[in-house]
Amino acid sequence: MTIKSTLRLSIIATAILTVANASSAIDGDDLPPAKPGQCFTKAFFPAKYTTTTERVLASEASEKARVIPAKYGWKTEKIKVSDGTQRTVTVPATYKTVYVKMLEKEESTKLIPVPAKYETVTKKVLASEPTEKLIKIPAQYKTVPQKVQIEAARTEWKKTKCKDRGCNQSEVVCLVEIPAKYKTVMKRVVAKPVTTRKVTTPAKYKTVKIQKLISPATTKTVVIPATYKQVPKRVVDKPASSKVITTPPIYKTIKTKVLISPAKTIKNIIPATYKTVTKKKKVADGYAKWVPIVCKSSMTTTTIRKVQEALKNEGFYKGPIDSVWGASSREATRAYQKAKGLPIAGLSVATMQSLGIY
Repeated sequence: MTIKSTLRLSIIATAILTVANASSAIDGDDLPPAKPGQCFTKAFFPAKYTTTTERVLASEASEKARVIPAKYGWKTEKIKVSDGTQRTVTVPATYKTVYVKMLEKEESTKLIPVPAKYETVTKKVLASEPTEKLIKIPAQYKTVPQKVQIEAARTEWKKTKCKDRGCNQSEVVCLVEIPAKYKTVMKRVVAKPVTTRKVTTPAKYKTVKIQKLISPATTKTVVIPATYKQVPKRVVDKPASSKVITTPPIYKTIKTKVLISPAKTIKNIIPATYKTVTKKKKVADGYAKWVPIVCKSSMTTTTIRKVQEALKNEGFYKGPIDSVWGASSREATRAYQKAKGLPIAGLSVATMQSLGIY
């Protein structure tokens, strides 16, 4: 029987006797060729992951409305409230004395003024034009939960420690299913968008009184017959007359409220907001592999001291240099292996080479 076969059988027997809860014995068929004095353990190389971020929608885009009210101004308007008045003024005749036989007094006329006729009427005029106003009805929102996957389902090798079987350390690994992980985030969505409602105010009017001419002022002529006498007689030098005195129409200036620019709505877009969710993604599966380690027979005080000194120089070992392979030495070795990407397999040959001891 070869040394390799003997070492293989020894490892398998030790694993069967010491790991009661393992599902099966360690398969040693993949052990590398060994030389006398070499020891191996099955090291677990964990799966490799990468962390990615994903941008997810937190609240949808919406609109914000701003109402600009209508603008109004005032205009002046000149309206006629009276057509003016007329009155007739008589100018008396002028006379002179002449000597005419038989005629005592010539025929004359008399003007009787007839005044103008008026009536008062009412007129409805515009005081304020109709107005419009927009009332904003704000948008309504609601919050809904959203389930986001942050870590996919995967399988991992889980390590199980075995007792000493002639080597420094041995491990048994099992493939375990790990379910996906999710995170619930709250998302704000628009339930009802922003709207506006138009309110209209009717036009306003007022009533004014106006004096309206029905018939203008006139005169009525009355004839005075002539009288005769054989005496000097007073005759008309300038006959009586009349003239109409007219007053101008009367106007009144009123102010009217008019629309300059109508009310309008300006809508501003409120952009959507997002949240960043971190996800863990596996890029390489974990696996187990036999690696050479320092045999227990080679763990001399000198070797342990060199390892402690090397780990201390690297900043991993904080304990005393006492040549004792205790918990502090083992923890420092595991920390160094994780930092350097070495297999976690006790004091492996690769670790010794990395520390510069081999």
